Amino acid sequence: MASFPVRRRPGSSEPRPAESGLLGVCATCHARVPAEFVVRGRRVLLRKRCPTCGAGESLVSTNAAAWLDKRSTLEYLPAPRGVCTLECDRCKRSHRPTIVFIDVTNRCNMNCPICIATIRRMGFPYDPPLAYFEKVFAALSTFDPLPMVELFGGEPTVREDLLEIIDAGRRHGLKARVVTNGLRLADEDYARALCQAGVRFRFSLDGRRPEIYRRLRNNPGACEKKLRALANLARYSRRKHALLACVARGINDDDVADLIRCCHEHRGLLGELGLIPLTENWRPGEFQAPEPTTSEDVEAIVERSVPGGDVSFLPAGAIEVLRPARSFFRRSSCSEMLMFGGVHPNCESMALLVSDGRRYTSVHRYLRMPLRVLAKELLARGRPLNRRLRKLDPSRPIRRLLGRLLVLATYVPLALRAVDWRACCRTRPGADLARLVLELVRGRRFRDAARKHLVAQYVLRVAVLPFEEYDAIDSDRLRHCKAAFAYEDTQDGQVKTIPACIWYPYRDALLRKITGKYGTAGGATAP
Repeated sequence: MASFPVRRRPGSSEPRPAESGLLGVCATCHARVPAEFVVRGRRVLLRKRCPTCGAGESLVSTNAAAWLDKRSTLEYLPAPRGVCTLECDRCKRSHRPTIVFIDVTNRCNMNCPICIATIRRMGFPYDPPLAYFEKVFAALSTFDPLPMVELFGGEPTVREDLLEIIDAGRRHGLKARVVTNGLRLADEDYARALCQAGVRFRFSLDGRRPEIYRRLRNNPGACEKKLRALANLARYSRRKHALLACVARGINDDDVADLIRCCHEHRGLLGELGLIPLTENWRPGEFQAPEPTTSEDVEAIVERSVPGGDVSFLPAGAIEVLRPARSFFRRSSCSEMLMFGGVHPNCESMALLVSDGRRYTSVHRYLRMPLRVLAKELLARGRPLNRRLRKLDPSRPIRRLLGRLLVLATYVPLALRAVDWRACCRTRPGADLARLVLELVRGRRFRDAARKHLVAQYVLRVAVLPFEEYDAIDSDRLRHCKAAFAYEDTQDGQVKTIPACIWYPYRDALLRKITGKYGTAGGATAP
């Protein structure tokens, strides 16, 4: 907790952080204003002082200890004053995003009161033609490493040329995943066509009860269609997909256990469960949440939803330490596991659940030490290792082999000490481990080698994804952001990016200009 210095306000028992030039976004006028974190009891608040609208506070966390511990895990130090201005449309800093979202439409076949990305909220149609996406993809193809691409909306599947957009990305070497509510996939023929084309999805499923969709989406009938769509994916897809759920305390927090069971029922199909805390972006009177939901709330919900509990969430940024090592085993240093490597400790968090053949349980069942302790040891070993790896060129065979041996010499002793191999291995731990290491030296994927020699066939990544919460964002958190929206700046014709969580204040003006330049594909209108 030393990385979060606090001092007491004169005449008050309330602690607050030392001044560091932190900025936030005024919830009323969207101005960039001075901000500070305030720890009040168990809650963390972001206090902002807008010269026009006055002072205001935004809830950041309901568990200050967990929020602070994430900073301690990564030994986080706040940025010097003035490093980030939150003026993302004018900033020249390259974030080298590893995941890029692209708005493909603002049309949707649902009308959720909690959604901010539809014609209803934006007031104009946004459906640029294929030529626009060709330009964006061409620019993204120059990024090193190539980012993962997520086609966003609105609802991307309402576009009849969705496969053409995906093919355009593939021609530029980009793997595009579709973020969908899944309703159109309830059509068996449509689902089969997209699955045969190898399309990968982030499939939205807030639970398996109609009542959830009545309260969150004003559409209880969506539940049956989503479940039919999931069955179609299980029938026709040969790819791994991610399940995405909005979690709201008092609405579907008790359904997270069933979502985890759903992932286990479809463990050959679903490799990740992404949980987004419900963010208050709706207009007054449009929706009323029973109580606020923060990232730490969702983490606690997951822990009580997993049989046996004992679930540890770690800052996803910590896995950045593994990126140099990966480059000696894979051609690309980027992967879905590493997408959020290096981000702020209070951004995405991640936990691992392991199947025992009947259900998912905590990875701690297979460990001899707490996951948090293991993570700190990985960081302690990985930092000096990476200094040595930087001196080696992984494109040269001898140097690549030497790098692999250095990686294994660094991490295998820790793995031997941290993992309960008797619980993990299929037959004899010594023989299975020797074969596993040999296959890794030869460059075989760990996932493939592990399936041959380890009991744990399926691992579920559970990620808590704070998203579109511009009201609670701070300049430090965006400094190393790895998730961004890509767009064409019509003033100079350049393709640029803006960090995902602060996209909303810029989005409408930018997309309106793109519509003015490109028009809409086939004169599209709202469904």
